[in-house]
Order: sequence, then C-alpha cells, then structure tokens
Amino acid sequence: MRLVFCSLFFIACSTDFTSKTCAVDGDCSDGDVCELRDATAVCVKAVDAPLLIGQSAPISGTNQALGTGMKLGVELAFAEQNAAGGIRGRQLTLDFRDDAYDPPTAEAAARAFTDVVVSASDPPRCPSTMMIPEPDGHGNTTAISNTAMTRGPKAVLAFLGNVGTPTMVRAAPVAIETGTIYFGAFTGADKILRDGTAGDCAKYVFNVRAGYDQEAQATVDLFKKRGVTGYANIISFDQQDTFGDAGYNGLVAAYTTDYAMLGGSQHIARYQYTRNDDTSVASAATSAESYLSNLLSTTSGTQVVGIMMTDTYGAGATFIQALRTWQFDGLQTSLDKGNRLKLYFSNVSFVGPNSLSDRLVTAGSVTTPSGPMPLTQDVYVSQVVPNYQSDTSDVVVAYNRLIGAAGQQPSFTSLEGYIDAKVFIAGLLSHQGPFTPDGILAAFENLPQLSLGLGATAGFSSANHTYSRSVWGTSIMANGSFKNLYFWTTNSAIQFFE
Repeated sequence: MRLVFCSLFFIACSTDFTSKTCAVDGDCSDGDVCELRDATAVCVKAVDAPLLIGQSAPISGTNQALGTGMKLGVELAFAEQNAAGGIRGRQLTLDFRDDAYDPPTAEAAARAFTDVVVSASDPPRCPSTMMIPEPDGHGNTTAISNTAMTRGPKAVLAFLGNVGTPTMVRAAPVAIETGTIYFGAFTGADKILRDGTAGDCAKYVFNVRAGYDQEAQATVDLFKKRGVTGYANIISFDQQDTFGDAGYNGLVAAYTTDYAMLGGSQHIARYQYTRNDDTSVASAATSAESYLSNLLSTTSGTQVVGIMMTDTYGAGATFIQALRTWQFDGLQTSLDKGNRLKLYFSNVSFVGPNSLSDRLVTAGSVTTPSGPMPLTQDVYVSQVVPNYQSDTSDVVVAYNRLIGAAGQQPSFTSLEGYIDAKVFIAGLLSHQGPFTPDGILAAFENLPQLSLGLGATAGFSSANHTYSRSVWGTSIMANGSFKNLYFWTTNSAIQFFE
C-alpha cells in the first residue's frame, strides 16, 4: 500500500512511502496496530482503527427497561476498557439503535449494521436466511432473504447484547448470513442460536447466558421441591411468539425429565398474552383462574401449583396481581381458594427482574384471612447471572463499583450486559492480528478460564459456543430485594440455600 505525501518545499509529490506490512500488532511500532487496508494487512495508527460494535435493543415502548439495562452494562464495560487503553490502543465504539422490541425494526437495524449488500441471484449460504422463523409482528411471514447477503464496507465487527427472541429471529440471520459475529444476545432461545438450524453459519454465534431449556429445568426442579406432583399442577404463562414458545417447549422437556412422558390428552396448561400489549394479560389471567377453579373442584385437599412465566415485567406483574386478587376475592367460597391453593410463580431471567420487583412492591399486597400478603410472596426469578446484591466474585464487585461511580441503579439486566461485554473484550484482547469477524473466531473459541464467577464449566470451545449453563434462582422479598434460593448447573443436582 503506497501513501502520497506532498510538501510545500517541493513542486511535485513523492510516492516513495510504503506502509509497513504486518501479521500481528507486535510487528508494528508503538502506537500502531495491524489492520486491513485495501485487503492488505499494514501498520496504522491505533487511533485510526476503532472497533465498531452494533447493538439493537428497546429503549422505548413497553419493555424499554430491558434495552436500557443491557445498553448500560455494555457501555460500562466499554468505558472501562477504553480508559485502560482499549484493545492495544484501539477504542471500542458502540453503534446503538432502538428497535422498541419490534421484529421489523430489529431486522432493519441489522441490515444497517452490516451495511448489507444483497445478491441478485446467488443463493444464501446459511439455512436460517431462508427459514420463516417468526411473523414480523405486523401480519407478514417472510424469509429474511431468498438470495445471499454480504457485508458492506461500513459493517460493524460484531453485534453485542441484542435484546429479545422475536427480534433476534429477524436480526441474527442477517448478521450470520453476512459473516458478522452475533455475540451475547439477551435471549435463551434455542432457535437459530443453539438448535443447529443456522448450519455452518452457527460459527458466528456466541451465547454467554444459559438457555431457556436450562432455566426451565431449574424451574421444574424447584417446583418439585415445593411439592408440585404432576403436569396438572403446572401452568405456563407466556408471550405469544417465539419467546413464549422457547419457554413453553423448555418447560415440557424439563417436565419429561423430572416426572414422566406427557402422552395422549395430557398437556401442560398454557395461557398467553400479546407482545408489547399488557392489556392482553387480563384474558390470559381469566382463563388461568378458570383452570384453577376446575382443578379445585375436581380434586380434594391442598393443590400446589407451579406457574412458569416466560414474560416481561409489565405482563408478569399484571398476571401475578390478577391471580392473587382472584385467589382471595372471597368468591366461590365452596372452593376455599385461599386455603387450598398454594401458588408459586417463577419468571425466566428475561422478565427484567428489577422492574418486575418494583411493580409488585408498588402494587402492594392482597388481603387474606391471615392478614396482608405482599404480591412478591412466592415469586421467583431464574437468573442467569449471580445476585449482584450479595455475590462477591470479581466481576460483580467490579460491576457494582462502576455502576455506583456512574450514579446508576444496579440491576440484573445491566449486570448481564456488563458480563457479556467483559467476555467479548477478553476475546478481542487475545486476538493479535487484523480485526475481522472470521479472524477473531479462534480467539473466542480458545479463551482461557476467565474466573468470572459463572461456574466451573463456563467457557467456549470450537464445539461449544455457549459460555455459561448455570442458573441462580432468587426469591423477590417484600421490600423488593432478591434472596438467593438455589444454584443449578448442567449435569448437577440443584442446590438450595434454605
């Protein structure tokens, strides 16, 4: 690569200077790094080689707290690393777009992030590109593309911390079809990210959190501990889309593992609400109440019921309040609902635990024969990160220090964003050559143990692109705090802290 320099002392320009070629950063002088320029690896000033990372998440609309938290966590980690010198001088830059938890908006953001170039005739290289994984939320069900898509010159290096399942199934296929890393998405769904339907393009997907299958297994183990005896005493409350499907399918699979095969007319009762529409919860709650009434009328004695909730905070708080109000409304006295029903509500991690807690505490309590019952009673969350209120691992201590210094309130969601970004940054730091999506794959797959406090089995490999398979169960207390309830990890028995 030749650079042209002109001087006021010469009439003509010199073309004798040639940039130094390189293979790794160590081949360059201090302050320079090795990067591609016109497809050639040459030494350039680190300040001229920022690493652009894309994130799409909701910071407006019904579920804005989810995107706000993830964005904050990523920004904390980026600011921390940039202050420490970046990636050998390269600064981390976040290109953020608000998708309002809307699938078409998330897909449009993904196309913008990848500066996508759509082929006129070449077939896609990824099976997921032509899948029809999810209606777009506006009545349309279409494939992402019927032809190949490639990265344009302004594409981001990677996606980091995108939020949601219905948005992911429209955005992730764009990312991986163009050969762009899709890292640390805030979803535990199997579809595309973990189920193999992306084919060879799955190499561009790296999950940090445990999946909804793992959360469902931990939840069923919890229900069994609480005295739930069979499928008739389990209910699913979930969002009517791929997010809800992921939770419900995980629940059915976990029930099969802990109890017995479901067969014939046997099925776990399911009640759903519409994404981004908390007013749709009322109908689901009424149906669940009818189911519980029938359960009481056809059985005797106390009925212990576990309700797994694949939901977001507004819908979850509304559903819990509706069922508790019904349980103690003094009607249907022959059923003795207040005494014969024991309800346990377990929300998946995506719910937005802090926002759920805030809403339940604000809603207060219900009046029972024995006095007020806080709406937080027997409400749990299957977390995929440690409890920031009590955990003392290095990553949690660092997060609490940074969030305090930023003057922000801590949350499980922003902690997840911070942890995702810390794992991502560790991969970048271990890579020495020019930064391209394909170039950094091996750096992630060969990360050493980072000792982040996410369990002894945490890590990536060439055969495993899910970093953690651990779940930390918490109870929401009457004052809104979170109490450690259990720890669960793959291939180990659930451990209760009670």
